[in-house]
Amino acid sequence: MRTTFRHTLLACTALMGLAACSNIDYDGEYSKDGYYDSPNQVYFYYANASDTLINYSFGVKPVDTLTHTVYIPVQLAGRMLDREQTFNVSVDAASTAKSGVHYVLSATSFNIPANEKRAYVPIQLLRAGLSETKYDSIRVVLRLVPSNDLGVRFAESNKVTVTFDNILMKPDFWEIMETYWGLGPFTKNKYRKLLSYYDSDEDKIRKILTGTDTTAQGYLYMHVQEVVAYFAAHPDEL
Repeated sequence: MRTTFRHTLLACTALMGLAACSNIDYDGEYSKDGYYDSPNQVYFYYANASDTLINYSFGVKPVDTLTHTVYIPVQLAGRMLDREQTFNVSVDAASTAKSGVHYVLSATSFNIPANEKRAYVPIQLLRAGLSETKYDSIRVVLRLVPSNDLGVRFAESNKVTVTFDNILMKPDFWEIMETYWGLGPFTKNKYRKLLSYYDSDEDKIRKILTGTDTTAQGYLYMHVQEVVAYFAAHPDEL
């Protein structure tokens, strides 16, 4: 009998502890039975906090790439509904980019679709208004603001900064190709031609040069020779 009583007492104590924890965990956000019990919210969704700073460069892209659209993910915190839920964004005063000159934001109100948890804010970046010779610290800072449908409570996930430029600098590995592979002096068009083989991503070239994949290095050498041959035949494009 004493053993049964002791086991019962321990079980009750454990249940009381769980109840106390539940009051803390769910207070203001979930009901005691585990259901979400606060107004729906939205926040910018990224795996890491550092991802809320987005960098883009037109400089490495072909000269006919005049625009680029960034899709910024917005996540619902709360219950999915069988109707659209509207959220609002604003352009923060910390922005240096000018609307219509450096970027286009098509609207300031967007919808999370019915029965969905995520939507995207598209912002179109414009190349024409950017300098090709100097960094001009162009940035757009977006903030979520409350709407009739959705609040914004998560301050650390309420802001996204998009920086962009049109600078193409001579890479640190150019000297190797110029001296040993015959690529010759640096020009922007020559470099863009080489980048076109690698999805306009100079880090791919750098990793090949510093890596141990001799096959990839052989293909890189071949592409360099193709660039040399192209501009030998089209010197007016240098």
